[in-house]
Amino acid sequence: MIEGQMAAGDSASIPLYSLYGQIDGAAELRFIHLETIESRNRYYNWHIRPHRHHDLHQVVWVERGGGPVILDDRQIDLKGPVLINIPPTIVHGFQWTRGAQGFVLTMAENFMTDLCLQTRDPVLQAAMSQVLVMTEYHDDHTAARVAGLFAMLNDEYAHERVCRTATIAGHVLILLTEIARLRQRSQRRLHAARVRGSEAYQHFKELVEEHFSDHWPVGAYAATLAITERSLRRLTLKFSNQTPIQIIHRRMMLEAKRNLLYTEKSIAAVGYVLGFEDPAYFTRFFIKNARETPLQFRRARTNAA
Repeated sequence: MIEGQMAAGDSASIPLYSLYGQIDGAAELRFIHLETIESRNRYYNWHIRPHRHHDLHQVVWVERGGGPVILDDRQIDLKGPVLINIPPTIVHGFQWTRGAQGFVLTMAENFMTDLCLQTRDPVLQAAMSQVLVMTEYHDDHTAARVAGLFAMLNDEYAHERVCRTATIAGHVLILLTEIARLRQRSQRRLHAARVRGSEAYQHFKELVEEHFSDHWPVGAYAATLAITERSLRRLTLKFSNQTPIQIIHRRMMLEAKRNLLYTEKSIAAVGYVLGFEDPAYFTRFFIKNARETPLQFRRARTNAA
C-alpha cells in the first residue's frame, strides 16, 4: 500500500453529490442503491473525481482490477480484492483500471444507522464510523465470502420478490458485520506486529550493548536477529527515528565520553577500550560525531567542573 498527499484545496469546492454526477439532495430514509463498478465508471472514462456525500454511506468492493484511490488526505494504489468502507462526508475519488469488476453499495446514513442500532452492538457501530481499506484477508474463504455476499445482495436488488426489502436489509447487515470483523482482525494483526517489532528492537539494543566495542557491522546484527538489513533499518527508524548505525555510534560515543570524563585513561587507551587500535582513527570518529577532538571534549568538561 502506497500513501501520499492529496492536492490541497478548499473543502467548499469539493462536489457534494447524492450519487456521483447527481446533485446532492437529502437521502430518503430507506434509500439504498447497488450498482456494478462498470455501470457508472464507463460513462466517466473510469475516473471518478474527488467528491463527498452529505448523508450517504458507501461500501466499495473491487473483486478485480484496481487503481489509485483518494480518501481525504491519502492517495492509495489498490489492487483487488479490496473492500472499502466510506462513511458520510469523507472525500473520495477513484481512477480504476478499465474493466475493473465489483460493486458499489450506497446507503442512506439513517438506513445504516437503524440497522446498527437494532443489533445494539457497539463494535458494529464503531466499525461503520471509520474508514476501512481492507486488502489482506485471513484466508481465501474470507474474500470469497465477501464476494458471495455482494452477489446475493445484487440478486435480491435486481428482482422483485416477496419480502425483498427485508432480505436486502438482512444481507446488508451481514455485510456490515463482515466489515466489523475484518476491521477487528486488522487491528489485532497491527497490535501483534507492534509487539513483535518492539521485542525485536529491544533485542537489537541488547546486542548493541554487548557488541558495540567489537565493531560488528550492521549485517551481523541483522543476521543474529534473523532479519534483513532493510528490515532492521525500518525497525529502528520506527521505534527511535534512527538508523542502526546511528544507534551503534551513539552507544560508542556514550562510552567514549564516560571514559574521557570519569577515568584517567589516555586518549589512545580510551580508543582501545572501544575497539580502535589506531588512535588517529578513534579521534576522527570522535570528531565526526561530536565536532570536537577527544582532548577538547575532556578539557572543556573538566574546566567546567
